[in-house]
Amino acid sequence: MDISQSRLAPEPAPADPPTPFQIKLGDFAIDGYRPIKVIVIGAGFSGILAGIRFPQKIPNVDLTIYEKSAGVGGTWYNNRYPGVACDVPAHCYQFSFEDKRDWSSFYAPGHEIQQHLQDVVDKYKLMRYIKLGHEMVHARYDEATCKWHVRIRRPKAGSEAEVEEYEDVADVLLTAFGALSRWSWPDIVGRADFKGEMYHTAQFDPEGGSWEQVAEGWKDKKVAVIGSGSSAIQSVAAVHPKVAKLVTYVRGQTWVAVPFAGDTFSELLGRNTVPQDGELVFTPEEIERFKTDPEHFQRFRHAMENILNSLHSFTQRGSKLSIELEAMFRAKMETQLTQKPWIAKNLIPTFPVSCRRLTPGPGYLEALCAHNTDFVTSPIKRFTDSGIETEDGQQQELDIILCATGYDASWQLPFDIIGRNGVALNEKWKPYPTSYLGMCVDEFPNMFTILGPNSLVGSGNLIPIIEFSVDYAIQATAKMQRERLQSIEVKADAVRDFDQYIESYFPQTVFSDKCRSWYKLGMDEGRIVGLWPGSDLHALKALQHPRWEDFDYSRADDVSNRLYWLGDGQTHNEKTLTGDRAWYLSEEFVDRPPVLQIAMGGRQSRPATERAPPDTKIELGAFAIDEYRPIKVIVIGAGFSGILAGIRFPQKIPNVDLTIYEKSAGVGGTWYNNRYPGVACDVPAHCYQFSFEDKRDWSAFYAPGHEIQQQLQGVVDKYKLMRYIKLRHEVVHARYDEATCKWHVRVRRSKAGSETEVEEFDDVADVLMTAFGALSRWDWPDIAGMKDFKGELYHTAQFDPEGGSWEQVAEGWKDKRVGVIGSGSSAIQTVAAVHPKVAKLVTYVRNQTWIAVPFASDTISELLDRSASAQEDELVLTPEEIERFKTDSEYFWRFRYTMENLMNSMTSYTIRGSKLSTELQDMFRKKMETQLAKKPWIAERLIPTFPVSCRRLTPGPGYLEALCADNASLVVSLFLAVADTKREQTDFVTSPIKRFTDFGIETEDGQQQKLDIIICATGYDTSWQLPFKIVGRDGVDLNEKWTSYPTSYLSMCVDKFPNMFMALGPNSIIGAGLLMPIIEFSVGYAVQAVAKMQRERLKSMEVHAEAVRDFDQYIESYFPQTVFSDKCRSWYKLGKDEGRIVGLWPGSSLHALRALQHPRWEDYGYSRLDDVSNRLYWLGDGQTHNEKISKGDRAWYLSEEFVDRPPVPGE
Repeated sequence: MDISQSRLAPEPAPADPPTPFQIKLGDFAIDGYRPIKVIVIGAGFSGILAGIRFPQKIPNVDLTIYEKSAGVGGTWYNNRYPGVACDVPAHCYQFSFEDKRDWSSFYAPGHEIQQHLQDVVDKYKLMRYIKLGHEMVHARYDEATCKWHVRIRRPKAGSEAEVEEYEDVADVLLTAFGALSRWSWPDIVGRADFKGEMYHTAQFDPEGGSWEQVAEGWKDKKVAVIGSGSSAIQSVAAVHPKVAKLVTYVRGQTWVAVPFAGDTFSELLGRNTVPQDGELVFTPEEIERFKTDPEHFQRFRHAMENILNSLHSFTQRGSKLSIELEAMFRAKMETQLTQKPWIAKNLIPTFPVSCRRLTPGPGYLEALCAHNTDFVTSPIKRFTDSGIETEDGQQQELDIILCATGYDASWQLPFDIIGRNGVALNEKWKPYPTSYLGMCVDEFPNMFTILGPNSLVGSGNLIPIIEFSVDYAIQATAKMQRERLQSIEVKADAVRDFDQYIESYFPQTVFSDKCRSWYKLGMDEGRIVGLWPGSDLHALKALQHPRWEDFDYSRADDVSNRLYWLGDGQTHNEKTLTGDRAWYLSEEFVDRPPVLQIAMGGRQSRPATERAPPDTKIELGAFAIDEYRPIKVIVIGAGFSGILAGIRFPQKIPNVDLTIYEKSAGVGGTWYNNRYPGVACDVPAHCYQFSFEDKRDWSAFYAPGHEIQQQLQGVVDKYKLMRYIKLRHEVVHARYDEATCKWHVRVRRSKAGSETEVEEFDDVADVLMTAFGALSRWDWPDIAGMKDFKGELYHTAQFDPEGGSWEQVAEGWKDKRVGVIGSGSSAIQTVAAVHPKVAKLVTYVRNQTWIAVPFASDTISELLDRSASAQEDELVLTPEEIERFKTDSEYFWRFRYTMENLMNSMTSYTIRGSKLSTELQDMFRKKMETQLAKKPWIAERLIPTFPVSCRRLTPGPGYLEALCADNASLVVSLFLAVADTKREQTDFVTSPIKRFTDFGIETEDGQQQKLDIIICATGYDTSWQLPFKIVGRDGVDLNEKWTSYPTSYLSMCVDKFPNMFMALGPNSIIGAGLLMPIIEFSVGYAVQAVAKMQRERLKSMEVHAEAVRDFDQYIESYFPQTVFSDKCRSWYKLGKDEGRIVGLWPGSSLHALRALQHPRWEDYGYSRLDDVSNRLYWLGDGQTHNEKISKGDRAWYLSEEFVDRPPVPGE
């Protein structure tokens, strides 16, 4: 039977009542995600993006998007006034994953933007989630259920005038209606008296047509426009050519910008001159080139966004760019207003550029100078029945009045949102609104705001902020679902810290100058509530990685253990044996490191521009948010884990100083040190490599050890890792210094110029990573007389062919009598390899052991196009098969993917009493009995009484055949020491080894075997007592802490040992499945932690003791249901028959990946590098590094590394 063909889910035996230290495991898979309901308010840019991302990222989501208007697009559906257009380059005004190319103009007209958003809705089939004409009128958080109750008003079915209300309930509420969604009439008396047509720009409705069609009837009309903001500027420029007379009422001053990036615009389009205001429309030829030349389109878009994100310094008061722009804009406005210089005197501001929202306004100044335009600065006194009267007594007769007077900027919502403790959001937001990163508010759990207070930008592009904000809310919702949380609520002191940062940032900016702006609740002075305290790129960096420790949580389950969400130790696809069980190999997950210039070229921090200290509560950091401080990392070991650390740390951590100490003379860890006869991998070779590597020329299904070591050497050479690795450098001591929060590592090496002398030196690091694995220190067997033996004595872990191969060494053994002691993997491989090469082989076996059938033999043969199932002697790949792997990439990946999928389908056989466990035990027993038929007494002694996988399961091709070999030139004897002495005695000797003699081995029954060579395959020290001291906080010795058994948090870290991470620490190996992905995710976890330390300027991070305790409880609760807890001697249990299981992860390999994928930062305690109390001090001076130096990429979020392209339904 091919074990790959089983489709049986596990059937766990009834669990015994938990001990006081145990917990009841959840009866769900770690990724058996519970249903979660999300309500989104608004279907503009933010709501539409939420409609794409929530179904893409959150499994089992129930999503509803309520939109009060009759169409999608938000402000772009509701605003249809004359001249409505975007005030940033059109090609940038779309999601990063979209590429609309046929914009008609550099500043796209509003109807094109709305149509584009409608197209996005149609493309992703979002109308299944969106309910138009549905207005939220009330929302209340219910503390008992941790759900939001949302009151919705909609038209009553069958009636045009009546409405009805109903309630919807959700786990998560996302407000996506933005900062400016409620317009207001100007506070001027007499509005009802006016007999002509009066519009507000926010409610101008061309009734199915366009504003141009409406304006066709205005050619004989006298039209007034009230206002000086964006909508007024656009309306004036659009209306003046279409009316008989235009009167503009301007209360405030305003800057009108020059055309944006004119030189670059012309250069990229191949134009000869810099565009003027009237030359921003694209020609048909230019549009066609955008449509047919993707590279040209992307180059144009990237260049525009790069420039947009290079202008932040003009928002800094007194900066060179601010002064230059003010002079440029003033000169342009004075020039363009030459015909009416009195307008320039009244319109050109006394405040800096960008104190108010800066508007390009093509055509506006020309319209003011037109002969049919009047410019009125006297305040409006009242509306009359025929027009407007101003304070100076002048009256204007008018037919049409356009009020471009903006929106309610008070942040007082037109409905109540009631949070915890009955707190109303409108009340909480008096006198001004506060939030955490513009995203959430304390006392309002499970609620996230897109474009909330302090989230818009005064320079740059808003769309990326929308994308990162929605993603932030998605990450929080995913965390709720993944960890079975009932609520997530930002801490009040986190809101306070962001508030302090806001108060400290804005005094240095032009926004704090005196000018009336919606940035300041519509006032001249006061708190700035509209803008993010920094650049837009600064906002992206701040939102990119949520600080989960800034939130409080409540669990959906009535349990105290924080890791209850780990469930029953499996993933859904393993339990059901459906779906993908090698998902980490898909392109979505494989993180391919760059081969050339793997080091990021660490940047040095630069001091910020000097400025007057703010007169608020904290002082800003004099650094950009991504001016990452240098950080030193020491890694111990250059095996798989250390090599991967050598790739990932320089790839992911800028400014890292990395050293990898390896005590051996070469890289590869166990694959460098183990060169014994027959050493080989016991999992399929094609799976035994990093996800991003694709070695294809393996010689056998179970690769010989030297090929694995060569492959690792090839990886080291490929990524140039020897610049980090120091060979023959042995760590002999490590101590954490609490005063500096650094690790002091003592290293021993050969003294220069001497072959025998050694020297020691100290190295110091911020972070220590152990990567020497669980089994790194080998043991001689505890047998007397070892020094008396006159022959050759080897341990498999130190067998050294001295530059050759074990086969070359064994050429001299053909007349030798060889003994092999052991029954584990190395013994099984050694026996199979040695027996054809020696005169006599004696194997000494202390324990019973299962020998596995060939893995997935039917599938292997099918994929390799072989006619029969692969047997043990057919696991070598033919030259033709190897060549096909090398030349056919698709074939190689299909084979690898299939093997990994099958490897990750076997977890259920580790569950005691499961159907698959029973079937495999029967299958293996029959196979062993059949293959040992010539010597049935061996089967009687060797076949275990314990379940399959209680000990490490080994394939062992050739082992059973070796035990049965019986011919004139080859005698194989088996001495088996068994605990059960009541078995019927046969002529087969069962006596244990008593001692080594001069010429061989004597057993307890007095029998002696003369031997020339003895190979001790007796394994490793499994005590988890390290050969050197690691001393943590408070002087705690790790060996002392681990005296009874080792404990950890997710196998990654230990309390009292800050800034230390372990790859393959306690409880990290797996009993079924693949180890390589766990190494990748473990290293990835450590890299994420170091990135957090660097990003947030943390001096130390240490896991909470309670988190270690909770993982310990989970371990104690998981293993009693498994075969691992049966009685059998195993390194899983510190080399004992029974007791604590310390070697294995408490679950499947895929379960481990899910547990490690998203770190729970709230499970750690921290200390800061800087002597400050504000947790957001790391936000720095409000800029990113590339903005400060005006170099490098300032549109990095458009690169393929960052763009997250959602799947399109039906494609």
